[in-house]
Amino acid sequence: MTSMLPAAGTSSSAAESRPLFGQDGDGLIDLRRLWHIVLKRWWILAGMLAVALVLGVVVTLLSTPIYRASAIIQIDREAAQVVDVEGVLPAENMYSAQEFYQTQYGLLKSRSLAERVVTALRLAQDPLFIEENRRSPANASPSRERENESPANRNRKAVDQLLDNLRISPTVNSRLVTISYDSADPALAQAVVNSITETFIATNLERRFEASSYARRFLEERIEQLRARLEESERELVAYASNQQIINIPSASATSDGSANRGRSLIASSLEALNASLAEARTSRIAAEERWRAAQASTGLGLSEVLSSPTIQALREQRAELTARRQELLERFQPEYPSVQQIQAQITELDRQLAAEAGDVRRSLQGQYASAAAAERSIQGEIDALKAQALDLDQRSIRYNILQRELDTNRTLYDGLLQRYREIGIAGGVGTNNVSVVDRADLPVQPVAPRPLINLALAGLLGLLLGAAIIFVLEFLDESLRVPADIEAKLNLPLLGSVPLLPSAAALAQAERDPRSGFSEAYHSVRSALQFARPGGMVRTLLVTSSQPAEGKSTSSVAIARAFARMGKSVLLVDGDLRNPSLHKILGGANRAGFSSALAGSDLNALLQATEQEHLTLLPSGPRPPSPADLLSSQALPDVLGRLAEHFDLVIIDSPPVMGLADATLLGNAVEGVLFISGAGIVRRGTALRALDRLRGAGADILGGVLERFDSKRANLGGYGYEYTYSYDYGMEETPGGKARRRKR
Repeated sequence: MTSMLPAAGTSSSAAESRPLFGQDGDGLIDLRRLWHIVLKRWWILAGMLAVALVLGVVVTLLSTPIYRASAIIQIDREAAQVVDVEGVLPAENMYSAQEFYQTQYGLLKSRSLAERVVTALRLAQDPLFIEENRRSPANASPSRERENESPANRNRKAVDQLLDNLRISPTVNSRLVTISYDSADPALAQAVVNSITETFIATNLERRFEASSYARRFLEERIEQLRARLEESERELVAYASNQQIINIPSASATSDGSANRGRSLIASSLEALNASLAEARTSRIAAEERWRAAQASTGLGLSEVLSSPTIQALREQRAELTARRQELLERFQPEYPSVQQIQAQITELDRQLAAEAGDVRRSLQGQYASAAAAERSIQGEIDALKAQALDLDQRSIRYNILQRELDTNRTLYDGLLQRYREIGIAGGVGTNNVSVVDRADLPVQPVAPRPLINLALAGLLGLLLGAAIIFVLEFLDESLRVPADIEAKLNLPLLGSVPLLPSAAALAQAERDPRSGFSEAYHSVRSALQFARPGGMVRTLLVTSSQPAEGKSTSSVAIARAFARMGKSVLLVDGDLRNPSLHKILGGANRAGFSSALAGSDLNALLQATEQEHLTLLPSGPRPPSPADLLSSQALPDVLGRLAEHFDLVIIDSPPVMGLADATLLGNAVEGVLFISGAGIVRRGTALRALDRLRGAGADILGGVLERFDSKRANLGGYGYEYTYSYDYGMEETPGGKARRRKR
């Protein structure tokens, strides 16, 4: 048969013991654990939801219907330009788009605009608008104070009321802005929105016109100042030029408006012309010098100017002809022949003439070089003289140039301001606007508040959140041990098993004797867990105790003893509760002599009692001693337990509760292991921890914990692996379809 609960360390127990957040650093939430917490106190969640819904209905029914009127306007960064005038462009060009539009939204929500709307619509005297203002608790005041209220105060409150109900909603990625106003009167809401749009456009035009008028007045004053300054500058310049004899020739690029370059002085013009002549003379001199040097270096007719002379060319042709005739005669006659001698004499004369002509050409080149050098020296001398005069003029022109620059600056400023003034005069009367109405406000028909569905949804959500908060607060404040996972999570003990809650004492008695019942199966799981609780195997002496009475430790002692006896092990069940014994009643034995008698020195064989369960022996508590604690602290306790462990495979001692008595700690020190029993919903965490601390302080070896009287349905542990085994509770049987039903008797 399947055991009722998995042993300690099984997957189901591990799953149930997980906290709300993962322990592996993943930060994930255990949704099944949350669901379990909510189901355990679902009535709180349902109650808070119902209360919130009722409050939501009441608030919705008591709320005054609110109507919203809306208008859409378009705000452009630049108004339509009739004339392109620098300086009178819209002011928003100087700012980024975000700054411009944020400024416009601020102007729409400004008090000055609201005051103009209140004055235009006479809202401070409107009874309906005043009544809406009085609905606010902050504006509530006694009737006599309202009657004596000053007009200025009423106007201020009207402005505040208008701004509180006004909404400016820009459309993303566009130039459209929605202006909305909420009021209990739909006609009033429409009138306020339309008045705001019209007033905003009017004030925008007024600001532009005022800015243009101010600019004109400012320019008139500046123009008058610059005109006087310009005249003074001209007079100073003319007077200084006359005094210093500075005469300038107007520049070729001068224009009628006076904005061209200033003229040049006469000395500068002459110096410029002489510089050009000097450059030409120097070029001529260099060319003549080169020709003369070439003539000096050449001999004979090697000079190009000589060869290019027509006379030399004619003489060279005659000489060539004579030389040819002489050669013809030499072929027939001797050199001494008269005809040959005659021709030779003519050739010699021609050579003399050629030499004389070449000398004339060289003398001509020398003359040209000397003439060019003289001209260059003459021009250079004149230039040197003009340079001295120019330097003196420059010294005297410093003040002149300063006066000239001042005059030019004043003239430029004057002309610019005069032109700007003309343009502003033209643009000021155009009346362009960058704000236009796209959709005017219509009379609202449907109220925007209250919204029943949204109010109920928000109320329900608030109720659920509040209920969940209360549930989780109660859960984290709950110190009771209710589920098997609490043994591990709250007591830090290995979970050895859990035992189901039975409906009555008769059902408990019958379930103990039925090895197939879910109750017995639960203790089979505990038995299996005890066998593997220690690496060396099962302990020989086991103490079963709890923190306080009525937690089920006696029932557990008997059930565990029977479970081991069914395995064929010889088990001795000792009633260690010397103050309030109960095992002899459960097993039907006598209590005339027992454990206290053994500790006092009586023969153990005479004290042991056989039970109806094979291999199970009972040692009752015996007569109540005067001081049980003194008896248990004697040396007799370990001696008796040692002799019993030699004759039995397992000795189980049913101990009194730990809290308030020293018996359990004395017995825990004498046994090999302690099994700690906790009653579901009976013991609190703090009490159980103090009991465990006392046992550990006495040197007890605590093997693990068992949760008694566990009701899985009441604990709402669906989905954690406990439903299957509970169908085997005593008095139930499993149907062929897998469902449990009441067993017939």
